[in-house]
Amino acid sequence: MRRPLWMVLALAFTAPALSACAPAAGAGAAIAADQVAEEETGEGLF
Repeated sequence: MRRPLWMVLALAFTAPALSACAPAAGAGAAIAADQVAEEETGEGLF
């Protein structure tokens, strides 16, 4: 059974798109953690 072309293309482009979002998500988490630390202790993490 052949897979449709759109499914093959979607799988090919999904991995690079998701891996490109990982650094942005990590940076967002670090900024959020810094803000929480500032609110609770008055000092930031960085």
